[in-house]
Amino acid sequence: MFRTVTAFALATLVATPAIACNFTGKDGLFRDIIRIGETVYHEPVPLALPATEYTDANGARRSLNEHLGKSIVVTFWHPDCTGCKVDLPRMNTALGTDSEFDADRFIQISIETLSEGRGNITVGAPEVSDFLASKSYGNIDVNIDPGNEMFNSTCLVATPAHMLINSEGKVTDVLFGARKWSEEPLRGILKNYLANF
Repeated sequence: MFRTVTAFALATLVATPAIACNFTGKDGLFRDIIRIGETVYHEPVPLALPATEYTDANGARRSLNEHLGKSIVVTFWHPDCTGCKVDLPRMNTALGTDSEFDADRFIQISIETLSEGRGNITVGAPEVSDFLASKSYGNIDVNIDPGNEMFNSTCLVATPAHMLINSEGKVTDVLFGARKWSEEPLRGILKNYLANF
């Protein structure tokens, strides 16, 4: 779907090591893409999601397979991620004001541990909930990826990262970095994706 690659400030991404990548070499490919300043990766052949789960605000285990039959956008983030501090307010506004975006089709999952220069920063549901409340981000989900299992198994290497998943539950595109959710061309691309894929 995304064919054109644009440059962006690499500083908006915070590196997070992928330990259990399920697709040999994909984590290295993502690191190379980010290193040269690309922000979009289109899967030549859509990839099925690994069988991993995340935890919702109530502590219940959830699966992205619950959304089979409709396309979704999944965002991985962390409260201490620099790029996420740019991305989340934009997403929160778009989900709260754009009537053409169904917020249920946008799933946000905080990775549990962010690895960066200051060391590992680990959060749980209470910290994520407190962070979102302190910023009045009422349209962002309080979901956690325990042990970064889903993040790592999909070979993602930096936050924020956004996976576009089609109605068959397959990843078709990965977007790296903060996005302008309410602006064109992204808004139109996502509306088309969610309606037709």
